[in-house]
Amino acid sequence: LQALKRKPDLFLCSNLDVKAVFQCGVLSLKFPEAPTVKASCGFFTELLPRCGEIAPVGQVVHENGRVLLQAVLEGIGGQASRSLMDHFAEILFALNKHCFSYLSVW
Repeated sequence: LQALKRKPDLFLCSNLDVKAVFQCGVLSLKFPEAPTVKASCGFFTELLPRCGEIAPVGQVVHENGRVLLQAVLEGIGGQASRSLMDHFAEILFALNKHCFSYLSVW
């Protein structure tokens, strides 16, 4: 999360597997530890606004966003602690704001 905030062009690096980072973030949303889930939510709320400006991020979100949406909905549906709902809502808000055309397809 901190790397994304401080150096977003890191995601333009050809050596970085953006899909693997994205999938790790999705898996982290399902962890039982609240701080891990909170950090993962923060990661996605920072990542999603960059869909339009960083092509590799946009491509990964386009191809794998359905999995993210499913994980968020599962968390809201009872898999995660109630104290984390605001964080999941932030992801939904970011998806709606920055990836609306994809969201309606997913």
